[in-house]
Amino acid sequence: MQTTLLITIGLYLLMLPVIGLLGRRMSKEQTLRDFYLAGGGLSVVPLFFTLYATQYSGNTMFGFAGNAYREGPVMFFSALGMAMVIASYWLFARPLQERAHKNGFVTPADFLRHRFNSAWLVRVVNLLLVATLASYILTNFKAVGLLAERLTDGELPMLYAVLGLAVVMAFYESLGGMRSVVMTDVIQGSLLLIGCLGVLAATIVTLGGPDALVSAIATHPATEQGFDQRQWTRGLSVMLLFGTGVAMYPHAIQRIYAAKSWPALRNSFRFMFMAPLLTTVPIILTAMAAQQLLPGMADAEADQTIPRLLFLLIDEFPMLKLLLALFMAAAIAAIMSTIDSALLSLGSIFTQDIFRPLAPETSQATLTRIGKSLSWALMLIMAVLATMLPQSIWSLMVIKLEIMSQILPVMVLGIHTQKLSARPLIAGLVVGCSATFMFRWGVDVDLGGWHAGIVGLGMNIATIAVFSVIEKARMKAA
Repeated sequence: MQTTLLITIGLYLLMLPVIGLLGRRMSKEQTLRDFYLAGGGLSVVPLFFTLYATQYSGNTMFGFAGNAYREGPVMFFSALGMAMVIASYWLFARPLQERAHKNGFVTPADFLRHRFNSAWLVRVVNLLLVATLASYILTNFKAVGLLAERLTDGELPMLYAVLGLAVVMAFYESLGGMRSVVMTDVIQGSLLLIGCLGVLAATIVTLGGPDALVSAIATHPATEQGFDQRQWTRGLSVMLLFGTGVAMYPHAIQRIYAAKSWPALRNSFRFMFMAPLLTTVPIILTAMAAQQLLPGMADAEADQTIPRLLFLLIDEFPMLKLLLALFMAAAIAAIMSTIDSALLSLGSIFTQDIFRPLAPETSQATLTRIGKSLSWALMLIMAVLATMLPQSIWSLMVIKLEIMSQILPVMVLGIHTQKLSARPLIAGLVVGCSATFMFRWGVDVDLGGWHAGIVGLGMNIATIAVFSVIEKARMKAA
């Protein structure tokens, strides 16, 4: 089985440099917008798959699965949250896409500069984006390292696996930019869809049919305990956290910029709304059923629920080797698609928002070359750091989303208000993030099941409202 897996994964990895070369040949000009946004010409199908591969990743395969093994049915709220992401996009995506095409936006900060003309707002938002992108990349590198260790029974250390994949990703990304990333996303997204449904089907057969699956979910320790008020609150908090935080992924916002037109983006969103039923829900069901098939795993081991279950399924049904090999390839592909998208976004922020203002006379061709070099440097740095992470994938993912959710009011209010200045938004960000950090790591306060980031988001919005009223009063007095 290991031989089948490694051959399948090896063939997939050999395809990626070829895709990088194809992306390079398709490039039309040496500009940041062409390199980082594929020239802003993505149609419905590639746009859907790149959004899908960006939103569903190693976090889904390992973080969601690990927490579903531990906490059970509360994780179904995360599936609702992934659908809620599309509702959040609907609040701002159309006018943002139209403004991006009209004004040539490359990074989220380009919109903020255009709308508010505030250097401080740009700095604060970019600081949050860089921090969360780094966390996002690290968690997915950790996920792929854990998977590689499991596939090789520890013979391939995490560091070597992560560095090897980092080199492959840096190669094709630096060649073709977003075009190469989108082409890999189409393959990776297709594999992931097939894999999630395939592993659930294999699990159902192993258990003895759909009724046995229902029984396994009903006897999950968290299910038997029942839902109290705190768990309902926790579930709602999870839904809001994903619905607001995921929508602020900078690489997802750049997909909005890259859309050819609003109709193409709208139709992609319609497909994305159904994606949790085909991805998140099957993974949660599979992980909950694993409590019966793989009982007694410690919390630290739960992130490896899916790989452990797959090896069990192979022992039961040897004929499933090819399907499960494809699923494992899908897992690695999904993780790689997320890492390359996030790193592309991180590189664009460093190039467009940090380096370019320091050297405004630099040509677009030179900036593009700098961006490609950054891809290599950032990829290798993140790969090494990922092997040092002590936390579970789920906890790192939650921290990231708690920070990202604070940016949603900035984007929505920036689109839908004309007179609001940057000052109330900066105050809201400072209060929201400070409250999040304080409730998470500082003050020992029972939040009743709410995540610190959701409490922080509420305080963020309240602060914006208060400062807006004060600002209006000052303007009238003047």
